[in-house]
Amino acid sequence: MNLKSSEGTSYYVSRGLVLLMAIVCGFTVANVYLNQTLLVSMSTTFHASAASIGIIATLTQIGYALGNLLLVPLGDMFERKKLILILLFVVCIVLALNALSINRTWIMIASLTLGVVTIIPQIIVPLAANLASDDNRGKVLGNVAIGLVCGILGARFISGFIDAHFGWRVVYWTAATATLLMIFLVTVYLPKSKGTNVINYKNLLLSLGPLFIKEKVLQKSCLSQGMMFGSFSAFWTTLVFLLHTSPYSYGSAMAGLIGLVGIAGAFATPIIGRLIDRKGAKVASFLCMSTSLLAFIALTWLGYWLPGLILGALLITVGTQANQVACQFNIFQLEVEKRSRLNGLYMVSTFLGGSLGSYIGLLAWSKWQWHGVCAVAILMITISFSSLIKSKTPERNVKSLRGKKGRNI
Repeated sequence: MNLKSSEGTSYYVSRGLVLLMAIVCGFTVANVYLNQTLLVSMSTTFHASAASIGIIATLTQIGYALGNLLLVPLGDMFERKKLILILLFVVCIVLALNALSINRTWIMIASLTLGVVTIIPQIIVPLAANLASDDNRGKVLGNVAIGLVCGILGARFISGFIDAHFGWRVVYWTAATATLLMIFLVTVYLPKSKGTNVINYKNLLLSLGPLFIKEKVLQKSCLSQGMMFGSFSAFWTTLVFLLHTSPYSYGSAMAGLIGLVGIAGAFATPIIGRLIDRKGAKVASFLCMSTSLLAFIALTWLGYWLPGLILGALLITVGTQANQVACQFNIFQLEVEKRSRLNGLYMVSTFLGGSLGSYIGLLAWSKWQWHGVCAVAILMITISFSSLIKSKTPERNVKSLRGKKGRNI
């Protein structure tokens, strides 16, 4: 079935193409989270304390934020397939440099660089939005989001398993090999697109501030998912501490297993995508926020009961990741030629919210334990609800998208 993209060109958005985009997103976003389970092994290799080696994970996250700000907007300038392939080649090289690290300074620089260049998913998502028709954009974004969630939650489990059996360096070599496979798949199967090339890089970056100030829908989406992802990060950052306390007394492996349960929640994103296409993003966001809020309220009491904790992890993952699809749907209804910039700003805000959630979550744990973590998460989700006040997709932009004909993506 031929579908018309939002810019008027006919495309066949097959299940295979959507699956390819989901797979590439999952494998590449995983690079940001690989080192979180490797820190203890790295500390042994480099004769550093576990606390001091933790800066490696922080630097990777900082690099990812910088990449979203500095590199993702390039999708509005250049042909996206070529840009994705260049970044994949660089990612492959940087993964090898991580594996070859001979001291802590080396791996710190390599980890920061890996975060900067592994922003490929945030170039693919606007491409997916462009390839989709107006009537199925939510569904396509929801399906692509499955790969993102699986990559985020599965990275910790897989890297921990490989590290335990073969060492932490093999984790990076395995990721580099997987990246070579991604290069082949993208080269053969991903369609080409067109950048506008109407603005130079300096002006591209200078346009980000005015764009954020101008687009109220973007501001509300950033607030919504920033706070939702903050509550999500507070949960997953402190989960390992909860599992080490009574009545659990589990190791970090259990946190990885619960993460696998969270992956099951990723498959709710296509359902939310279909709901968006039928009922609108506002209804979907309200449902997502309510799901996460109720989960944290229940976890205040059920967090010390393993079945309740597992169910809570599932619902929190569903609510957070599905809300991301709803928010991205909203911002992609804005100016088509600025979708990469819109997504870059959105992801920077989401990351900042996640960092804030991790930091405040750890502070709450140190002072009030699990009840404090749940209270922080409930507060952040409550703030997220404020984004729904007088929030609507601007009809003028939606109509303009449907009216444009004959333009390339």
